[in-house]
Amino acid sequence: MHYRAARLYFSEESSYRAVGRELGITPLTAFRWINKLGRECKSFGEVAQELKPKWGGYLLADGKAIFIKGKEYALLLTVDAQTQDIPMAQLARGENREGWESLFIPLRDRIPYPLQGLVIDGDFGLWAAIKRVFPETPIQLCVRHVEQFLLYHFRYKYKGSGRGVEEFLETVREILYAPNLGEWQRSVDSFKSHRSRWRSFGLEAEYFSFMDKIPYTGTHFFHPGMPRTNSIIEGVIRILSRKIDDTDGFESFPPEADPTQADETAWNSLKLLIMNYRFHPFSCSRIKYHNGLSPLELAGVDISTFNWVEFSQKKFAININ
Repeated sequence: MHYRAARLYFSEESSYRAVGRELGITPLTAFRWINKLGRECKSFGEVAQELKPKWGGYLLADGKAIFIKGKEYALLLTVDAQTQDIPMAQLARGENREGWESLFIPLRDRIPYPLQGLVIDGDFGLWAAIKRVFPETPIQLCVRHVEQFLLYHFRYKYKGSGRGVEEFLETVREILYAPNLGEWQRSVDSFKSHRSRWRSFGLEAEYFSFMDKIPYTGTHFFHPGMPRTNSIIEGVIRILSRKIDDTDGFESFPPEADPTQADETAWNSLKLLIMNYRFHPFSCSRIKYHNGLSPLELAGVDISTFNWVEFSQKKFAININ
C-alpha cells in the first residue's frame, strides 16, 4: 500500500487527497506514508554505486526557487547532457557558493561523476563554487542567457543614446550562435577590431563586459557533445515543476505536519520525485531516440525488473557487477 501510494502520487501526479480517496485512507495518512518513503530514500551516491550509470561527462547545472512554508529555498540540480539523468541534486537555502559546493563536493567525491565540462548560466554563486571545486574544468556559458542578459541590460539599465546598440547586439549574436569554430573566431576578431567604434557609441563598458565572457562562449567547439545552451536542464526543471507547482507544492502540506521539519519533509518528497523522473521513460523529448527510454536506461542501466519505489528504499540493496 505504501508503494502504491507513492506511485499514485508521483507517477500519476495525484494529490494527497486523491491518493487517500483511491486507497481509502486520509490525506494525512497518505502524506505520512510518502514522507516515510522519502526519508528512507537512497542517496545519489548509493544509487550510483548500485546501478553504475554510464554518463557522458558534460554536465549542466541550474537551480529552481522553491518556497517552503513561506521561506525561499533552491533546488540545485545537475543533469548529464547525453542521458538527461540527474547524477546529483540538493535542497539548499539559496543559489549561493555554499549551496553549490554542498552539491559539487559529493558529486566529485562520492558519485564520482566523470566530469569533462560544465554548462552554466553565469550565476555568480555557481561560478564561484565551480572555481573552488572544479578549478580546471572547461566551462561553457549558456549563450541564450548571455544574450538575454544583454537584452535586459539595454532595455532596463542602459542610459546611453542608443546609437550602435543594434549593431553591437548583432555582432554579439554572430559570436554566440556561430555554426563552427572558424566562424566563431572570425566573429570574435571582428568584434575586437571594432573597439574604437563601440567606444564612439558610448558602449565601451558593454564591450569590456562581453569580452570577459567571450572565452566561455566557444568552449563547446573544442568539446564534441557539450551543449552551448542550458535547454536540456531547463526542460528537466519544467518536468519536475509540473509536480512541484501544480499539485500540493510545499505550501500546503497537511496542517498536522510538523512545520519545524518543513524543509526536511520537502526534501523527502523531492528525492522521490527525482527518483521517479530517473526511471520514467520520455514520451515527447525533442531528442527522438530518447523517447521510450528513461534517463537511467539512456545511461546503460537495465531497469526492466525494478519497481522504482521499491528500489528507492535503502533496505532494497542490489549489486550489479
